[in-house]
Amino acid sequence: MLSRSTQGVSGARISSAVAGKVERRRLVTEPSPERRPIEYLTENDFSIIRLSDIDKSISAVGTTHQFLVRDPHGYELQIAVEIAPDAVDQIAASSRGRISNESSYWICLAERHLATYLWENDDYPPGAALRIDQSTIDDLDLARRWGRQE
Repeated sequence: MLSRSTQGVSGARISSAVAGKVERRRLVTEPSPERRPIEYLTENDFSIIRLSDIDKSISAVGTTHQFLVRDPHGYELQIAVEIAPDAVDQIAASSRGRISNESSYWICLAERHLATYLWENDDYPPGAALRIDQSTIDDLDLARRWGRQE
C-alpha cells in the first residue's frame, strides 16, 4: 500500500520512501532495442501499421502511402492509399501553404481515410488500393490547424 505524505488533501503526493523505490525500478528497466511500430486499431478490429515504420526504405512523405492491414481473422494485406491532386490542392489552400508534400499531415490523412473505409465497409478496399478524391470537412479543419507547432 502506498503511504501519503499529506493526509486529507486531494492529489496527495507519494512519500519520498516510496518514490525512491519507484525511481530505482525505472533506472533498472532498459528500453527495448527493437521499437515496435504503432498500430492503429479500428472499432471493428482491423489493425493498421505504416509500412514506413517497418521498412525505412519506404518513404513517409508525399501523397501516396503504404500500410500493412490485418483483419480480425489475422489475414494481412498491403494497402496503398493515394491522395488525388484535387484533394491536395484543396488542403494546400486551406492550410495557407503551411502543409508541404514533406509534411506528416499526408500520412495521417491517408491513415484516417483508410481506417474509416475499413470501419464502414468491414473489408479491404478493392484491389488493395484506396484513392482519396476529395477532402472532407474534417480534413480541411485539421489542415487549418496543422503545422502551427511543427
